[in-house]
Amino acid sequence: MKNNLLLPLALLLQTVLSATPAPDFTVTTSDGQTRQLYQHYVNQQKVLVLEIFFTTCPPCAAHAPHWQTLYQNMQAAHPGKVEFMLLSDKVADTDALVNAYLSSKGLTMPAAGSSGGSLAAVQPYKSGTFGLFYGTPTFVVIAPGSGEVSFNIQGNSPQETMALIAQQIEALLPPSQDCFLKSYFDNPVPDVQITVDAPAFDTTFMASGSYSVSLITELQGASYTIQPFKNDNPLSGVSTFDMIQITKHILGIEPLSQPWQLLAADANCSGSITTFDIIEIRKLVLGITAGFSGCGGASWRFVAEPDVPASSGSCIHFRGVKIGDVTGPYFAPDDPVDDRDRYRLQAENRRIERGKIYRVVLRAGFEQRLAGLQLSLGLDPAVLRIRSIGSNSLAGFGADHYNLELQRAEGYVPLSWSMADVPSGVQAGDALLTLEVEALDNALLSEVLHLDRHLTPESYGPDGTADTLSLDWMDVPARSTQAIRLTPNPARDVVYAVFESEMAGPVLLQLVDMFGTVVLEENFQAAAGANRAALRPAGPLAGLYLVKMNGRPAGKVVFGRKR
Repeated sequence: MKNNLLLPLALLLQTVLSATPAPDFTVTTSDGQTRQLYQHYVNQQKVLVLEIFFTTCPPCAAHAPHWQTLYQNMQAAHPGKVEFMLLSDKVADTDALVNAYLSSKGLTMPAAGSSGGSLAAVQPYKSGTFGLFYGTPTFVVIAPGSGEVSFNIQGNSPQETMALIAQQIEALLPPSQDCFLKSYFDNPVPDVQITVDAPAFDTTFMASGSYSVSLITELQGASYTIQPFKNDNPLSGVSTFDMIQITKHILGIEPLSQPWQLLAADANCSGSITTFDIIEIRKLVLGITAGFSGCGGASWRFVAEPDVPASSGSCIHFRGVKIGDVTGPYFAPDDPVDDRDRYRLQAENRRIERGKIYRVVLRAGFEQRLAGLQLSLGLDPAVLRIRSIGSNSLAGFGADHYNLELQRAEGYVPLSWSMADVPSGVQAGDALLTLEVEALDNALLSEVLHLDRHLTPESYGPDGTADTLSLDWMDVPARSTQAIRLTPNPARDVVYAVFESEMAGPVLLQLVDMFGTVVLEENFQAAAGANRAALRPAGPLAGLYLVKMNGRPAGKVVFGRKR
């Protein structure tokens, strides 16, 4: 595809065009390859761009990064039709020095030093045959087929010089037939690796949005295959919501209707959509795996349009599908305006002491039926360690819905829960998640625990709605205006906590034995005024127990054995 660069006329006039064809040369490059100008380039209809240089030339070093970038861009734009080469004009430049120069400058094109015949190859360009030689670097473009020379292409800066060279290359190559690389939403798909494989030829190059093979001589009159491949950022576009939609499809609640969705839902590339695909996505979301294990390392799949064998440079378009993302569309803005409802999680702030174990309750500050939930708990791994996460509000929630292994190295714990067939009803004040944490140092809890951006914190309703979650820390004063009263005391199978509260809100009541073990925990929704909360152990208790309200000692009760 042509890229017309409009440059000042004064710059264009600095390029000396000669109708005299370049004399043939043979060099052995510093990596041991023998190359002849006409046999390997001109007669193969390839443009060859030469840089006459030497390894200690300061201007050559300044041009090097721009020269490498131009080389990569031209090879991607004209696969198989453009080659660059460096030729030294100094006797001292041995293969070892040339290779060291290439390595230090990050250059990947071939180069030849004096031992490889570079001095004879550059002599015609220093003799005045094609114009005055002003020193290094000097750039020469040799035309395909004719061997005509464009000598001493030079701008007022390295960038302008590269732009002039690019313009000369584009002028020498006919326009190609571009084939698109797009999603099903017509967005160009960037950074796709294209592999072309013919019986006597193969090549691989990178393309973004489009590509072309129409100018590759070796493909004329031949049949071949074209295979796109893209493997960057497998988690992009994938969330717990995709798992919910795939579950609905499998259960027949809401089948996926678009062909691209069916491809995206097949997360293990098995050819069918099953619960194994949901497991594959959950492992990716939780950071257990780094990609889709059954898809050959790919994070995208491509569908040919038309799906016919390619031959003689014919155009095969491709539609890209992001594996795992059944909700689309692709390529949304990085920071879209989020006008969704924001649902709050609430937790009580407290100071934690090194060596102690705490329970941190994340309560729902909203009322909703939940079909799914995802978030990432960010933490300071030097101060806090999450030991376990539980939930009495989310059906089926267990250890396979979060991953504790990442907290030490990555500083977060990802969590993903979905239950599309059995949504959970959540009321304001319910304990949505209960964390058991260990304090590794003294700190304020709100300063070492937060919602991390690794996963967008979201809740999902059964109707397909997605709402953003936030975490609010509350410094809650003691709710009771007088000492809590425990009755009866001694107790048998139940004790009632009677207290006055200044305000309505959640209250955490706990029974703790003399070894510090919590044997009962109740989340009580207190009313403003008088309250009476029942503490009913699941089994028989005997002995003295401490009653805690919101983590603070509130009284003691004696339980007697049942008769």
